[in-house]
Amino acid sequence: MPTLYLNSQGVDARLNDRRVALSRFDYANHDVDAFTVPIFDIDRVVVIGTPRVSMQLLHKFMYANIPVYFLSAHGRWVSSMVPNSNGSALRRLRQYDAARSATLAVMIARQLVYAKIRNMRRVLQRLAANREQSQDVEQMDACNSLLGYAQKVMDADTVAAIRGYEGIASACYFRRLGAFFPEDLPFTSRSRRPPRDAANAILSWTYTIVGAEIDAEIRCAGLDPCLGFLHDISYGRPSLALDLVEPLRAPLCDLLALNLLNHKLLKKEHFEQHADDGGVYLKSDSRKIFFCEYEQYMERFFAESKGGSRVTFRRVIRNMVNAISQTVESNQEPQFFMMP
Repeated sequence: MPTLYLNSQGVDARLNDRRVALSRFDYANHDVDAFTVPIFDIDRVVVIGTPRVSMQLLHKFMYANIPVYFLSAHGRWVSSMVPNSNGSALRRLRQYDAARSATLAVMIARQLVYAKIRNMRRVLQRLAANREQSQDVEQMDACNSLLGYAQKVMDADTVAAIRGYEGIASACYFRRLGAFFPEDLPFTSRSRRPPRDAANAILSWTYTIVGAEIDAEIRCAGLDPCLGFLHDISYGRPSLALDLVEPLRAPLCDLLALNLLNHKLLKKEHFEQHADDGGVYLKSDSRKIFFCEYEQYMERFFAESKGGSRVTFRRVIRNMVNAISQTVESNQEPQFFMMP
């Protein structure tokens, strides 16, 4: 089991020798579901909402080098707890120097947004090819526009200009992406806080989960996740983690969301509207469906390029973090994931 998900208030997790003892009260049958998971089978832990997790178990996770991610009940990023990575202080000093360098910031931001736009274009091409829509006027206009924005990004000489092209390209992409969502769960425009419909709910949820994995990988590499290059540095914002989410939004997050909705793995009844903010969210009981599919996506092998080595998306995340590390240490231009 690569990831252990602790989801909902009714879950109780404790340490039992070298295993995690899990129990959950089944209100429907007035019974307790209980089972155990070996510690050595767990690579990471995601805690959603406020399940009861013993301090002894959290200590065990740290000693076993297992990162723990904390999300709110609505799926918003809260924090992470990762094994001690303080041995790379020199790497963080170099990262701070790199963040102050306008030249390095532009170089990294340019490659991040270029990869993001090329991946958005590739996703639209694949979706259209599957539906025999490659020659539709709207499809061709969107793909040609994205290609043009990608070139403008490579010619940009400030981070502000790069952000501007990224925003325009994303708006173009989402206008076309809406055509590929199911009619009963349509996507009209991007809404985040709160998500206003099921399509936005599953997109935001997926972005958050992937962002949590990236944040932990950054910390384990001895880098500061709050010191990014594309996103502004702001108190409490994991700017570098947000930077590295960008190339993966379309090929990982968006395709996963479309797969879940178009194949009816998630339906309208799996979502609910909350009275506190009017947002639409994935129901607690429906998250198991998401996580089963998510793990398959993250662990599935694919070729990064024609004839290239086979990787998983978790390997891709590690490669991108390593690319940032190499850039801050040697000033070499990074290369980020681009969809084959």
